Amino acid sequence: MIDEDLPTARERAHRWEELRGRRAVIAGLVREARQGLEAVDIWDPEQVAVEEARLAAYRMLLAEVDRELAEVGPARDIYEELLAREERRLALSADPRGAELLEIGRLLAELDVELPAWEGARAAGVAVLRGDEVMGEFVRKVQALGMMVEAGVEGTDAVRGLVERLGERCHELERLRHRLRTRREEVLLA
Repeated sequence: MIDEDLPTARERAHRWEELRGRRAVIAGLVREARQGLEAVDIWDPEQVAVEEARLAAYRMLLAEVDRELAEVGPARDIYEELLAREERRLALSADPRGAELLEIGRLLAELDVELPAWEGARAAGVAVLRGDEVMGEFVRKVQALGMMVEAGVEGTDAVRGLVERLGERCHELERLRHRLRTRREEVLLA
């Protein structure tokens, strides 16, 4: 049984997301410090000491963030569960927000199918530009999206142009998904 209210759960979930982001940054710093220590000439004890101190400091920060994450617990999962419960309640009620939530859910489900297709086509184009994939697969994926591909698209500039358009569309769809999720949250918290 989850006995948090939505605003409290939202606050904890945002804290969890903030901590996860901070943890990722600090983990990167730990990797860099470890690499720095490995690169130091072992015959330079002062530099070794500096690099060891730097690594120890980052490891302490990482441990602190891990403790905070443990305190917050599965906050994001709890928040999503509470949102889903509220969404089901509103969808089954006469509340007009239920209809809006159903439409948002439908649009998000469509995006869950559409966005990976655009991302896959873009990735295929990038692979063609690197020489890792054949042109035919890229053209099939682009055509499956309803985009016209001219004959002789073999040129690098043409492929690069298509990849850029695919990337722009991916960003548009990601922004739309973010706006829909934000609106869903606003409706549920209202």
